[in-house]
Amino acid sequence: MSTPRRFWIEFDPAECADVRLWEGVGVTGFDVADCLSMVAEMVWDGPLPPVRRIVADVSLAEPLPVRRGLGVSVWRGVWYPAVNLALGPARAIDRRGAPADYPAPVTRSRPVRVVAGRATWWDEIPHIAGLRWPLVRMQCAENRSALAVCAGVQRDACTRDPTYGAMVREALDYMIAWRPTPEEWFEPTGTSFADQQDVDEYLRAFRDYLVGDRPEPIIPAGGEP
Repeated sequence: MSTPRRFWIEFDPAECADVRLWEGVGVTGFDVADCLSMVAEMVWDGPLPPVRRIVADVSLAEPLPVRRGLGVSVWRGVWYPAVNLALGPARAIDRRGAPADYPAPVTRSRPVRVVAGRATWWDEIPHIAGLRWPLVRMQCAENRSALAVCAGVQRDACTRDPTYGAMVREALDYMIAWRPTPEEWFEPTGTSFADQQDVDEYLRAFRDYLVGDRPEPIIPAGGEP
């Protein structure tokens, strides 16, 4: 089975009666047919309108033409409109709802932000504009002594606001999949880990504490790499 990919799908507005599809649909699936079949499940009064444009591997770090909140784009399913916030990740695979004809997907690359001549990987994290404190600044070495308290505050916020919690989960899922190296983690935070396994374990534990059932986070030892 292939790895799920994010797609942004736009339909012909002249033939689109469902207002939820007017701005476009964000969906994660194994291929275009898989994604279109999940979008078709949203439409109860007929087949999907003609597809005008499909963008593959869309980055959530770039602006999208939307006016509402997003669902969880690392889950397989429709994340704009935020259908999967209520349904959770899609499990069943049934491509029969996909239309037979649709345009070939294009890949849109966004300019990567550069600091001192180098791309910054953390600017690719979904929702980073609103999550820079818990995901980057809170992780800095100077905040290590208060990390447990700050993490507890964030956990409470995720519990009080499920939408915020879903954004945090999506961002941390992205970071876990990205697997920043110890050197990449040290660059924005000044916190070092001995090896890749330690970074991976820390990020999984942090996610499972904030939006899961882990009783406490891991507090990194720090120090120079």
